[in-house]
Amino acid sequence: MRVSRNEMIAALARAYEGAGHNIGDYEDVAQLVTWSHMCGLGGFDRIALPPVGPKGGATPRLVFENAEIAVIDAGGADACEYGSLAAHLACSKAQKSGFAIVELANCRYPDLILHSLSLVAQQGVFATAYWTDHIGSHGASFESGAIFPHYWRIEKADAGKECSTVTIICTSQPALLADGVTRQAEQPSVKRVEISAVQLEANYNLSLEKGIAVLPDQWDALNAAAWPILVASDQQSRAGAGPG
Repeated sequence: MRVSRNEMIAALARAYEGAGHNIGDYEDVAQLVTWSHMCGLGGFDRIALPPVGPKGGATPRLVFENAEIAVIDAGGADACEYGSLAAHLACSKAQKSGFAIVELANCRYPDLILHSLSLVAQQGVFATAYWTDHIGSHGASFESGAIFPHYWRIEKADAGKECSTVTIICTSQPALLADGVTRQAEQPSVKRVEISAVQLEANYNLSLEKGIAVLPDQWDALNAAAWPILVASDQQSRAGAGPG
């Protein structure tokens, strides 16, 4: 079956609200997962159904910070909870000092940070991120002003990890980012899967035009996850429905 972008965002927001995520967080994850899935990176296929409740507590723990570097411990929370904070912190530092590295440690679904990086790249910085998960090692690089990144991964059979560390590099100087990306690619004997920004954009536009492909069982499970926020239909609830 196929659903529209708006239908996917609304269903994800309801499901994550039903799992106990705060306002703002469940809206963010809906945007992040939908964007990733539409790009062809499998965001929806990656998340647990029903969604896992929040784990990071009220605030993230700042382990270390100076003018160019910061380390944030997410406490096992999804990247949707603190990914936007980490990305915007890296962007802010880069705009001030020219170069910044921010690590978001101990987070689930690290790939969901890509939409947040897209938003900071559109503010005029070059950005890249590296992480590992159950598939292997991943990386993505955004040109300044770009909406979609160049993405690569190296698949490893023994890479199973529930939580990971995302390393974000932001800079206003493209030569510095190019050097960092080159160093990450210095493994010519290792086979890499690469997807260009052009292809990710084409995937996104096709999903926008044709709808997002979703298995019926997954869609049913996603909608069932919203049950905790639904109100029973009775005389009192019907009397309170609609404009007051």
